Amino acid sequence: MKYHETFLQVRFYEVDMYGMVWHGHYMGWFEMGRNDLTQRFQMGPLQLKERSLLAPVVELDCQFKLPATFRDSLLIQTTMEKTEVAKLIFRYRILNQENRKILATGSTTHVLTDLEGNLLYRVPPEVLEKIEAMQKYLEV
Repeated sequence: MKYHETFLQVRFYEVDMYGMVWHGHYMGWFEMGRNDLTQRFQMGPLQLKERSLLAPVVELDCQFKLPATFRDSLLIQTTMEKTEVAKLIFRYRILNQENRKILATGSTTHVLTDLEGNLLYRVPPEVLEKIEAMQKYLEV
């Protein structure tokens, strides 16, 4: 398994009064990494919506290991798990780019629905093809 990598520098507004990144920004960084990955395979949120599909988050998990601070250069690593049902599971690692220490890890689980929110039980063939291409890229 390999990770898709997205780079980011911590911005001033992301730091709290203690000089550390506020915990809620990590979820946004997960989204940034996931969107960077999925858009490469025409599976970003707007691209799915053009196919009359949505992929809402139904589960989110994050473990904080070390704090990030203003101007730290970060590396968001994103991969995914193989599933047998109409859902997507992404795994993330956020590292300090300079010393390669892991700052946070986490995951998000997304179900596939139509535009009215009805759960899909099977992935449409044209979308499955894109998911399989993404999994091949990630060596999943």
